[in-house]
Amino acid sequence: MSNLSDSSLAILGQEVPLGRVDKALKELWGADAARTRASLMNIAVYSEDPDSLERNTQLLGEITREHSCRGLLILALPDQTPPQARAWITAHCQLYGGHKSVCSEQISFVLAGGKADQVRNIVFAHLDSDLPLVFCWQGDLTENFDERLYSVIDMLFVDSSTWCKPETDFDRLQFAISQNTARFRVYDLSWLRSHSLRTALATCFQSKLALEQLPLLRRMEITHASGHRVAALLMVAWVAVRLKCTLDICQKGLCLITAEGQRIEVLVTDNGAGDPLQGIFMHSDAANISVTRVSGSQYAKARVEIGDHLSEEMLPADLGSDGELIGSQLARLGGQSLYFQMVPMLRGML
Repeated sequence: MSNLSDSSLAILGQEVPLGRVDKALKELWGADAARTRASLMNIAVYSEDPDSLERNTQLLGEITREHSCRGLLILALPDQTPPQARAWITAHCQLYGGHKSVCSEQISFVLAGGKADQVRNIVFAHLDSDLPLVFCWQGDLTENFDERLYSVIDMLFVDSSTWCKPETDFDRLQFAISQNTARFRVYDLSWLRSHSLRTALATCFQSKLALEQLPLLRRMEITHASGHRVAALLMVAWVAVRLKCTLDICQKGLCLITAEGQRIEVLVTDNGAGDPLQGIFMHSDAANISVTRVSGSQYAKARVEIGDHLSEEMLPADLGSDGELIGSQLARLGGQSLYFQMVPMLRGML
């Protein structure tokens, strides 16, 4: 584990021998009677990025402010030799009256040479009772994402914006979800990040005047930050599915063909820095409709201009950190069937 320094590992807490994890946890809680352990679910955060330890410890800390759990932080380094497994324990505690009260435990593992069987064994051996398993998979869906692992997952969080070859990983994800042993629901952070813009855009078409322009649209542009093209394409796919469009390739790149035969030219623009999704602009011969968000703002501006008619409205933009996006879904425990309606259209764009 030469790539990891003692300082980078210190954030993980107390290192313990792999075979003493459970005993060390009992000692941890027994040493402080003022703390109460709470757990409603297992939450595993998996990464193969050596620089992810601090970021993911903070992610688990953010999630546990609202959701008591047993946290499993797993860093797998499949290509590193010699094979070695190390473990650490710590706790994330909520403060009441200035004192630590209800706490969630975190068990961290660094697996040099960590292949699929080792990852599975670590996860299976350290789950808390029969509580549901929420799995946050970071980065590409590698060979470690196998059937014996995902068959025990209840909620799977991924971020398609981080995939090097999204077309390959979308295919792998769809294959996994089609298996008889799969029971998990999928939550893609790239899709969740567009929620406020999608809601605001739907608000633009509440009036009959705006609805009449939908079959007449000619151009659409979506602006995004660098690294979030997939989120923008998911937004395009959502519009296409809602309008029952088919996909075509035109001179300027992507085109959507409406059920009425109208051709909509699509432009996806990388604006560099800023929020992942920054605006959507739709144009017909008579109308200009847009939803935009200034970087860091808590509001999105919905603007509808049709002839002499002009309306503007500021709407909440609830885009937050990854921890907030994950936490909001844990609070709802709902499905996400709409997401997989977007994927076939998105695959065509990729």
